[in-house]
Order: sequence, then C-alpha cells, then structure tokens
Amino acid sequence: MSFYNSYAGFMYRQFLVCPHSPPSSTSLAGKAGIVTGSNTGLGYQASAQLLKLGLSHLILAVRNTSKGEAAKKSLLASLSPTTKPPTIEIWEIDMANYTSIINFVERVKTSGIYFDFALLNAGVATFNYTVNPLTAHETSIQINWLSTALLTLLLLPKFDRQATTHPENPRPVISIVGSETAAWAKFKEAQVSTKKNRSLLDVLDDKSHFDMGDRYYTSKLLQQLFFLELCRNRRSEMKRSTGAVLNLVNPGFCYGSELHRTAEGAFGKVLGGIKRVIGRSTAMGARTMVHSAALVGKETDGKYLSDCRVAPFAGYVGSESGRVMQRKAWGEMVVELGKVVDVERLLAEV
Repeated sequence: MSFYNSYAGFMYRQFLVCPHSPPSSTSLAGKAGIVTGSNTGLGYQASAQLLKLGLSHLILAVRNTSKGEAAKKSLLASLSPTTKPPTIEIWEIDMANYTSIINFVERVKTSGIYFDFALLNAGVATFNYTVNPLTAHETSIQINWLSTALLTLLLLPKFDRQATTHPENPRPVISIVGSETAAWAKFKEAQVSTKKNRSLLDVLDDKSHFDMGDRYYTSKLLQQLFFLELCRNRRSEMKRSTGAVLNLVNPGFCYGSELHRTAEGAFGKVLGGIKRVIGRSTAMGARTMVHSAALVGKETDGKYLSDCRVAPFAGYVGSESGRVMQRKAWGEMVVELGKVVDVERLLAEV
C-alpha cells in the first residue's frame, strides 16, 4: 500500500493538508448544476459554496422534499442581500429506489436546462445489517454502488449530448463523491465469491458476511471499480475526448456530516468524538467537491481527486485480482440494472 493510501497518509492529510479555496476571481454566474444529498452535511455545504461563487441555477436533489425546502430557505438566507437571487429548485430523488432515480433523470432530460455539472454526493454508511426492501440488497451496497452506478449511467448520455451540441462551452462534469476508505477495504466477500463460485452480490447480501467495520469501505471500493471500468474500458475514445468529464472525489473525513448517522449508543458517541478530534469541518471537505464539480475540466476525466488534486486510486484496483473482480462486479451490475432499464442500449450510448 502506498503512503498516500495508508492510515498514516490519511492522518497526515487530515491534520496537515488544507484543501484550498477557489481563487477570488471565480464566478459561476450563468451556470447550472445538480447536487444530490444536498439538504444536509457535505452536500449542503457544497451547495452553499457554489451559490456564493455566483451559481445561477441549482437543483437540490433530495429524498425528502420538505427538508429540501428548508435547506433552500437557509441557503437563500445565507447569501448577501446585494446578491442577485439564484434559482434554486427542489427535485425528488430516492437513491434506494430505482424508479425514483429513473424519474429524476427523465426530469433532467426534459427540463431544457444546460447543466454544467452534477455532483453525486448521496451516500450512506450503515452500522447494522439492513436490506433495501425494494431490491433485497444490503443498503450500503445498494446506494453507494448500484444506485450511484445507475444514476451515473443515465445522466451520461444527456451530459454527452450537451458537450457535443455546445462545443463552445466547457465540457460538463459528473463528479461522484467517493472515499479514501476504499483503499482500506478487506473485501473478503470477493474471496468467498471466487472460492465458493457464488455471485458477488449474493455474498454481499448474505448477513453472515456482513462486517460492520468494513462494509462502507467495500461499498466505496466497488464504486471505484465501477468508475474505472466505465472510464477505461466502456467509454469510447470519442466520448472520452469530446463528451462529459467524469471524475471521482474524496472530501476527507469530516465532522458535521450525517454519513454516520446510523451509529447508535456508546459506539455512536465514540465515533462522534473521533470525528470531532480528527475530522475536517464539512465546509473544508466541501471545498474538494466544489473543485471537482465546478472548477476543473477535461484534465480530470477518469481521475480520482483528493485535496483538490489528482490522487492514486486504491491499490487493489491495480492488482490482477482487482482487475478480475472489476470485470465480475461490472457484469453483475449490468444484470442487476437490466431489471429496470434497457442496459445494453444504455451502455451503447455511453
């Protein structure tokens, strides 16, 4: 494991590296963007920073629209009274529900809005084994991997068309919020799947293989495997050079985020204390997300960003076993998403 991806490297960055603020001359006036999971935590802070940079049109993509309306009111109140009021809309999306994701993307496609970026921030860390009742998949695997993959794949054709029909504009960006914890995943489920000739999803859904301390890391590693397979092996050379920009961003470990909200009792209190000691503020972590979505361009396509710069992917993804599992995970994802979309036609478009 490289120093960057080690625990020591993580601690070094948490205490000694400060993601930089945008240059004072930065203006997002006239631009429009989407932020998922934007009513609280990192998504809310990223939205606030985008608006303070002059973003003209923001879609708060949230599961709970009443909480989205409260976030909108708070965001508008935080702006200077001399600022021209931006357009902020609340659009519903439930990342646990494939139909909700499909409906959300259909709204994006028919909105007539030119989107400069989409920041895919919605995620979850579960500390108890829970199953998504709609799909029967374990919750963090469902949301952090499968649902995020579906949302990405559905948005790509829209963003690719924008890039080709408006070549005078910078290429639109889809930025997925990942995590450095992907590098720490034990991912024992991969070994079980191989040795016992079981599908990876079947093993991940098996409660007997649920490791509370490793599951979030594994879900984010699977997210990296999806991202790399898409960017390196599934996107055509033409799309990579002329279509939407795809990147993956790590905001760091932040206090004030609601990612670990399911932690309860003594464990929850201990985790909260650890976050407060070594965690960054959500405002600092959100700087990395604003950078990856709205301040960079084609030079970040297919890249993993951390602290507002290109960083190495998890070491596992470069190993032979990682490459084998990358193809296996992709194949199972295609079968899973094929239950709700014409996945072959969709992949032909991306």
